[in-house]
Amino acid sequence: MTIDEILHSTDVSLALRADEKNAAIEEVLSLLRGDERVSNWEELRNAVIARDAPPIEHEGRVICIAHGRTRAVSELVVAAGRSDAGIICPDTKLSVNLLFVVGIPAAVDSEYLRLVGSIARVCSDSRQMAELLAAPDADAFVECLTAGSARL
Repeated sequence: MTIDEILHSTDVSLALRADEKNAAIEEVLSLLRGDERVSNWEELRNAVIARDAPPIEHEGRVICIAHGRTRAVSELVVAAGRSDAGIICPDTKLSVNLLFVVGIPAAVDSEYLRLVGSIARVCSDSRQMAELLAAPDADAFVECLTAGSARL
């Protein structure tokens, strides 16, 4: 399964307004409201909020991947948000520019780990991270993430 099969452009915001981690997670989560793969948005929200989402730092770049395992999703779902100003996380002095929210079905393990690993690897590459930060629209963002994952 490729990233573009899991992350839909309708579930990407390239202009997050929130400047604090928890508010940004809520904002990105809201993108999944109404997604046909989510049967109970509140249950998904509760599963994601219940888990800590520490920032992932690599060579001065920081991302955050918030996730939760729940029966409220029929398949793996992802939403993504980008903040040009940066999101404040108490666990790092650097600002987070990319935040991902992942809903994991109760029975999925290996596919989730592969997905999160792919996102982390793409974002740790300075060229690919720059492309994600410069993507002009949600379709280009998804294409960049998908292509970057295929190259790794």
